[in-house]
Amino acid sequence: MKNVLFTLVLIALSFIGFTQVSVDANEIISKINKGEAARYENVTINGDLDFRLIEDKEIEKNLEVIFNKQVTIKYHVNAPLDFSNCVFTGKIIGYYSDDVKKELHIAMFHENVRFSKCTFNKEFLVKYSEFDKLASFPENKFEELALFKYVEFSSEIDFSKSIFEEDANFKYTEFPMLVDFSNSKFYEEANFKYSEFDGEAKFSACEFRGLANFKYTEIDEYIDFSNTKFQSDAIFKYVKFPEGVSFENVLFDDFADFKYAKFYNPVNLDNTSFDGETSFKYTEIEGKEFITYILKNR
Repeated sequence: MKNVLFTLVLIALSFIGFTQVSVDANEIISKINKGEAARYENVTINGDLDFRLIEDKEIEKNLEVIFNKQVTIKYHVNAPLDFSNCVFTGKIIGYYSDDVKKELHIAMFHENVRFSKCTFNKEFLVKYSEFDKLASFPENKFEELALFKYVEFSSEIDFSKSIFEEDANFKYTEFPMLVDFSNSKFYEEANFKYSEFDGEAKFSACEFRGLANFKYTEIDEYIDFSNTKFQSDAIFKYVKFPEGVSFENVLFDDFADFKYAKFYNPVNLDNTSFDGETSFKYTEIEGKEFITYILKNR
């Protein structure tokens, strides 16, 4: 009988250990306002994590356009954020545009920010935000819009093994150092149009089920797409690869648009499959016409 009771107690304790604790999102905001680090693991965060509740804020008026009455309100997050294996039931609101009041609300992150192995049930909104120190987002699941448009990062960035179930918008985003999206899945549009990759970029073993838009993307260092699957349109129009690129073992299942693209060695196209339509019009490699160069060097 004692053995049975002991076993039941162990099972109960084990169950309690794996039960995820719930925390109200406003508790996190309260910690930040006190200057305390927000560190949570295996926790469900209920409600919107709304950075408009940050007390340290400043108001900027647009002085460039006389008749533009829009003001920008910046919220300064001066505490580290570290979330591991957490579930966010509400939105992450680091950006909000109030068209009625003509106000633009932006969160500015001045300390390390890390979200790892988290699930976001609602939108993750940080358009126009700046991350002054480390920013890391590996192995997360974004169930709705991930809005990183116009974001400025200051460190190496890790989005590896992430899942984007809705649009992933990184348009005009600045990546100053190494950025890693390897082994990530994009179920809807992945928008990197006009983004800047100043350091090496890793997109190896990714899966793009929706449009992969890299039109006008600025790439300064080597970029790796090896073993990636493009199941919808892949747009690399006007893109330059000044330090080389790998499309080794890549499958382009639909339209692959490289019109006006410019390639420079090293270029790895081993086992690249183009199963849909392609456009290599005006495409160059080392200053020579792309198709002719490839045929001569196979």
